[in-house]
Amino acid sequence: MIIFKKTLKILLLSLLLVGYSLAHAQEYSHPSVTHLIEANDEPVGVVFELIESDKNTWQWAAPMIKDLKGQLKAKYPNIEIAVVSHGREQFQLIKKRAELQKEAISILDDLVRKENVNLHVCGTHSSWFGIKPSSYIDIVDVAESGPAKINDYINLGYISIQLYYIKPKKDSNQ
Repeated sequence: MIIFKKTLKILLLSLLLVGYSLAHAQEYSHPSVTHLIEANDEPVGVVFELIESDKNTWQWAAPMIKDLKGQLKAKYPNIEIAVVSHGREQFQLIKKRAELQKEAISILDDLVRKENVNLHVCGTHSSWFGIKPSSYIDIVDVAESGPAKINDYINLGYISIQLYYIKPKKDSNQ
């Protein structure tokens, strides 16, 4: 009976661990993030670059950034994360459009306010369309130039990673 109880206990603990692992498994992968993690060489930070024209970019990009950030922080707890948006997707972050992607904006808000992620958009691109810096939601920093901001981060020791849509792993069989 004692052996049975011990075996049952081990089996239940194993199932709990497997369940926990599946529940907390990464949803996204990116070859540059995977390479960085496997390299065992901690950079100062990572700057994620977005330059998209999709009207729903932040619906996939916000959860992707959160997930990739989590993977990087698990390996390198002191790594810093920044995001620079300098395509049409940056205009989804203006106040009057933020309501269209509430869940994505909520994720970005948490990343900026609670997890110390810097979020920048390109002021030059904004100026071409007559969009003032005050038009953006308050978690956004309007940099003079998106590409220059990325170069600033690179000069500080950050690795630049351009993001693009990747189907989440949980949806890959659909």
